[in-house]
Amino acid sequence: MPSHRSVSQYKDYVSCPQKYFLQRIERAWERPAAWLPQGTAVHEAAEAWERSERTMTLETAQQVFAEAYAREVNKLCEGSPNFRVWFRSGPYDGEQDVERRFLLGLEQIRRYVEYYMEKHPEEVIWITPEGTLAIELKFEANFGGVDVRGYIDQVTTVASDVASGLSRMDTALTVRDIKSGNTPGDDFQLATYARALEQQYDVEISFGDYWMGRSGKPTIPYALDYWTAERLGDEYARVDEGIKGESFDPIPEMSKCRFCSVASACDFAA
Repeated sequence: MPSHRSVSQYKDYVSCPQKYFLQRIERAWERPAAWLPQGTAVHEAAEAWERSERTMTLETAQQVFAEAYAREVNKLCEGSPNFRVWFRSGPYDGEQDVERRFLLGLEQIRRYVEYYMEKHPEEVIWITPEGTLAIELKFEANFGGVDVRGYIDQVTTVASDVASGLSRMDTALTVRDIKSGNTPGDDFQLATYARALEQQYDVEISFGDYWMGRSGKPTIPYALDYWTAERLGDEYARVDEGIKGESFDPIPEMSKCRFCSVASACDFAA
């Protein structure tokens, strides 16, 4: 059991402590889904493009996606070669969804490159005081006495009037997470990143957003002032206490159990 916590640990536990137990402690078999390699490959291609200082061609970035997607699909196939046990996505069975999401991913990379090169070239990746490009940026923070670690997809510099609606033209830092699916995340995740960066680099970050592959642009900025370091600490401490105390009561709900990757191993699944 890891001694530190992360955003994903927090979300899994809050969603259903039994899911956390089966997935992270029991290591139960997880039902594969084509959206998982899609997300991994989109992130990998975006990172490669940014690390090239945006000189990589679109075709090369799409090739990075294609290679990463094939690698990740093959990994899932090693454990679950029968596509009939994979998650469906609407009318698409597992095999159809693998083929479909390959094309969706290529299109999302096109949208990503187009967004930064043609629509908003002024939005660039922040460089930390140590000279590190803030993409897939590792962080370590402490909230409420709990060590919290993870990686931030991007920290971007944007005009503060864009971030806050104010008519100022200086720049502000924004934490940005890339989503290849249809639904953005929440302000808790972004606030964790922002408060962690404030601890690590003594910077001020008031806003965050999600760059959505489906639309090819970021969401409206999330104001992060509600989630102070103290509030985050209360939440992480509560979850940390539950995990260490082996409190893994199930929270069965049809909407959650339907898409739970370890539902087949759960005695409580709705």
